[in-house]
Amino acid sequence: MSNDGLIVSSDAGTGLVRIREADLMQLEKHLFQRYPHREWGTFFRFGYRRTTWGIVICFVDGLWPGRGDLDRQTALTTFHESYSRRAFRESENVDGLAIGVVHSHPVRCAVRPSALDDDMDGYFAEEIASFSGGRPYCSLIFERSESGLSFSGRVYDRGQWLPVSSMISVGETVKRWRSQLMPIASSVVASPEESPTARLQSLMGAPSELRFSNSTVGVVGNSGTGSPIVAVLARARIGNFVVVDPQRFAPSNLERMHGSEWKHLLLCEPPFKAELMRDLIHSIIPKANVVPLVGNVLHSNVIDELLKCDFILGCTDSVHGRVALDELARHYLVPVIDVGVRMDGADGLLTEQLVNVAAYRPGLPCAFCRDNVDAYVMNYELMSESEQREKEEQAAEAASRGIEVDQYWKGRPRQLHTVGYLTTGAGALVAGYVEGALSGSFAMPHPEFQFDISKPGYGFVVPQLERDEFCGCQSHLGWADAANPFKNVAIPGHWSRRAVLLRPTRN
Repeated sequence: MSNDGLIVSSDAGTGLVRIREADLMQLEKHLFQRYPHREWGTFFRFGYRRTTWGIVICFVDGLWPGRGDLDRQTALTTFHESYSRRAFRESENVDGLAIGVVHSHPVRCAVRPSALDDDMDGYFAEEIASFSGGRPYCSLIFERSESGLSFSGRVYDRGQWLPVSSMISVGETVKRWRSQLMPIASSVVASPEESPTARLQSLMGAPSELRFSNSTVGVVGNSGTGSPIVAVLARARIGNFVVVDPQRFAPSNLERMHGSEWKHLLLCEPPFKAELMRDLIHSIIPKANVVPLVGNVLHSNVIDELLKCDFILGCTDSVHGRVALDELARHYLVPVIDVGVRMDGADGLLTEQLVNVAAYRPGLPCAFCRDNVDAYVMNYELMSESEQREKEEQAAEAASRGIEVDQYWKGRPRQLHTVGYLTTGAGALVAGYVEGALSGSFAMPHPEFQFDISKPGYGFVVPQLERDEFCGCQSHLGWADAANPFKNVAIPGHWSRRAVLLRPTRN
């Protein structure tokens, strides 16, 4: 993609902008205050991550103009020198955030950069890169019409201009806008006489079909709850998936894992769970794009792929996985729904059949504030086998001397057992909430809730979510990689550095 001024090429990748819904509303209110015939703009701060496919831009806040910072006498967006100098100084900060510009175009002027826009961006990109020591610069253009908001964007990074392909806003609903300068995306929607999702469209509206086909959903954990989520969303014709799981299929998975068959038990080498999810999706919607990863949410290339997603579903029993997804939600502005199932019983009688559904997104209390994670269990999960043996030996020695062993070792975390009817029901429920959020037709009634299907009234409980006053989870929202020093979990040194990417191509 190019115009007469700046050369913008997707050969080195593309940009994706993520922004909180409330911030987008504030930004639109500012940019369109002189609409419909005059422009307006602002500098803004953003976090970023350079990925294998391009760059993620996470809007943090506006570096809003004060009196006299912009020229009100002209219809164009004109930055006075004092305002530009303030932005340059801000780009020197050691916090790792970068600086960009967003401005509006008048009604019916579209969002293609003008020659004046090229001059402005060329100047700001070089100056900000110089002041910041090489951080990227992002430029966005907004326009409003009867059909709604449209935008375009480009990012200058390490000497190249990359196009911004999409913008995703995150709130109770999740919206995606495609840049007006990008080629029209191919759709996975079939064209028989009756659409496969005709009944879904009648409930959620006809636009939901196109919205779903252009969406990307990540599913971390591909067994009991993850596999029914994949099955339901594939039948709703979600067009793009990222599926992540480190394990191979095991005989005990057959009872609760959708997409698994008896023939998989007979193979000399069992398939990976992510491989089964890819095949399940393609059996329902052959043209879907599927990225199957054998790995963990802490792997760098897994994070890169998950940052493309409109939604991530947490379907893993691991504590470190739940913490990592919570931090992705806050630091990279990716909405997450985590679903967990817990069953217990004795002497053939079930005493607990609990489902817990928790939404994580910027502004909500974190997993630690909610007391949803156990730091001891997380540390155990991240230990090497030699570290676990050492803890066991220390505990045995302490016990022989009559010393309380808990300070050395609390024992292995208990294995929780689940069965297919409960995991399938929980997964299908959460898939429905994703469809509601993507279509804008309905939302989760509470940020978190739990129920027990064996209790009267299902034992429905809505936990009181309160932020711990000593927790820093409400800082560094959208800081992306600049928030790395403030994370609670990182990949251990004894792990492999990257996940294995299985064949991602379409059938």
